Amino acid sequence: MKKLDKLILTAFLGPFFLTFVVVVFILLTQYLLKYLEDFVGKDLGFSVFAELIFYFSLNMVPVALPLAILLSSLMTFGNLGEHFELTAIKSAGISLTRALLPIGFIVILLSVVAFFFNNNIVPKANLKAYSLLYDIRQKKKPALDFKEGAFYNGLPGYSIKVGKKFPDGRTLKNLMIYDHTQGKGNTDLIIADSGKMYMAYNDKYLILELFKGKNFSETQDNERPQGYTFLRNEFKNSKMVFSLESFELNRTKEELFATNKLMLNVSELQRTSDSLRNEKKEYRKKSGREC
Repeated sequence: MKKLDKLILTAFLGPFFLTFVVVVFILLTQYLLKYLEDFVGKDLGFSVFAELIFYFSLNMVPVALPLAILLSSLMTFGNLGEHFELTAIKSAGISLTRALLPIGFIVILLSVVAFFFNNNIVPKANLKAYSLLYDIRQKKKPALDFKEGAFYNGLPGYSIKVGKKFPDGRTLKNLMIYDHTQGKGNTDLIIADSGKMYMAYNDKYLILELFKGKNFSETQDNERPQGYTFLRNEFKNSKMVFSLESFELNRTKEELFATNKLMLNVSELQRTSDSLRNEKKEYRKKSGREC
């Protein structure tokens, strides 16, 4: 390698890596902003965000490479011209085409790398990223936001109304709870003078402790003339345990997304295209016979 090539490559590689990281960051930020509403209030945790950002960063690499090469090339020859190094190169009888040769070689090398990266790595990253994004969208918001005077239906199978919520966020007053877990409608009702809620077992369960309340239940009884039995019980202290499993992030099998065009490489897209052509020919043959 000649000194000229080493000089130009040294001046090029620094701005290239810097602009590449900046462009990936800008594109990634712009891309994730589209899904910002899907992330808010879902308590996903750092590991989920880190995984999603990593896979989408891989997705941005083929798009960021051309921009990084363009910007770093402009910066390289701009700096060479500013320090009169480009003038010295021309005065030595070296043409501009010869000075561009090292960067041209790097560009060809990066183009080959980008093709194989886009063909082999990006489809797998897309599969991981979009399957995770789908699971995030399906995840419910774990916001136990009990509003005074309104029914809260965020817990599956229950409808809870709170008369008053104290500033500590735990103490509740005048509770009314409809139990719909049996699928019988509004036949099971719990009324309590006050209550206290708190989490347990690493926030996997919500415990609602009730004080001075009554249970009302209506069950079907064909032996009675009216066809049902009405039960009422009083209690001083009672606890209800609610599972928060519905708020957790459940991962879907990645195989369900594997046939999407974003998850296929060139050879797989070619096979899919051939199979579609064959299906089209068979359909035309069948339709021709029917006519």
